[in-house]
Amino acid sequence: MDKVSYLAMLEQRHRHYFDVFKDYKIEKMTFDLYAECHVKTERTVLGFPLDSYESHDYRMVKCYDRPLLREIEGLCSWVTSHYDIWVNPRDDHMCTFLTLVVILSEKPASDVISFSKKVKHNRYFRFGLRGWCELRFLLVDLTSGRIWCNGSGKGVKEDFEVKPASSGFLEKILFWR
Repeated sequence: MDKVSYLAMLEQRHRHYFDVFKDYKIEKMTFDLYAECHVKTERTVLGFPLDSYESHDYRMVKCYDRPLLREIEGLCSWVTSHYDIWVNPRDDHMCTFLTLVVILSEKPASDVISFSKKVKHNRYFRFGLRGWCELRFLLVDLTSGRIWCNGSGKGVKEDFEVKPASSGFLEKILFWR
């Protein structure tokens, strides 16, 4: 699968629950695909609100041919050092997930693969009372269709699997991923 069709497939998958943007620029960094989802959950009794909390999910997709390890490390460090762009810890903030997806059109080097499995970033605000932030990192090889991810990225790994488009109407409804 080539880069253009894979990005179109990701846009199709995410457009139902996320606001999706192409060639999105944040400060000096440009992402090929950017998606964000904001969910606010409230508990009420007899129509009166008891409490509420917010959950945010940001997915940033960047394409490379064959990146060096220092390029991937620089991208991860940029996202983790600029987390305040996405995270606003206040009383009703529960969690923010920053999902960074690197798409490769060639087979990655072994050091890039090992880095993708080891990268980790969690941050708690006021001992978790104002929520937390977590980095999910995924490395997608379009030539083989393989995906490598860190521990927290395993939960969203199937959202980025390289699958052909479904052909039938029932497949589109029942198996939307």
